[in-house]
Amino acid sequence: MRNLQKLNEPDILAKNKEQWLQDYLSDSDNKYKRTKYRHKEIKEALKQETGDKCIYCESKIGHNTPGDIEHKIPTSKNKTLHFTWHNLTIACTECNRRKNDYYQEEKEFLDPYEDDVESLIEHYGATVGWKSGESRAEISVKILELHNSTRTSLIFRKIEKIEDLNNVVERYKKESNPMIKQLMKKQLEKMSDRKSEYSAMVMSILKSKNILKTIQQ
Repeated sequence: MRNLQKLNEPDILAKNKEQWLQDYLSDSDNKYKRTKYRHKEIKEALKQETGDKCIYCESKIGHNTPGDIEHKIPTSKNKTLHFTWHNLTIACTECNRRKNDYYQEEKEFLDPYEDDVESLIEHYGATVGWKSGESRAEISVKILELHNSTRTSLIFRKIEKIEDLNNVVERYKKESNPMIKQLMKKQLEKMSDRKSEYSAMVMSILKSKNILKTIQQ
């Protein structure tokens, strides 16, 4: 997970959310009224603020899934937040399915917009853990199954990323040509950019190899 900042509310939502909510609350079984938050303009804004990534596992939206608009506080827990901008984000289908309608006060999922998730999540290669004593981080990781090999496809994609990263790092360390070395540095910068897939994992690996500060200079 990476820390995120909320973008401005899309015009289509700002103009229509109150009416949409009234329509939905009056007929909550109506699929057309219920799913207006899926408007293209809203989804594009969410993809932009997350870097086209699932906010939880950092998989690129569209890699294996079109992505689902996610209600941080599920509608089943609070219908009035169904069209609230700050309650909307985007997640891959696998994370969204696992989270389902989970929500408990004071035991909420980590919120990358509100929590310093980069300090609460720990990376162990292709899997992740949580900072000792951080129960909300533990809950998030375990429910999403990010801590073990259960999510085979995700683990394989992250292992591929690690292999690519290790190859670039080794070339960077050994390269003597200043121009080529600078190009390799730019490649590492791109891989660790917050909009890049699995960039939190990449940063953790670069830190363990004692070159993260060099890349960030």
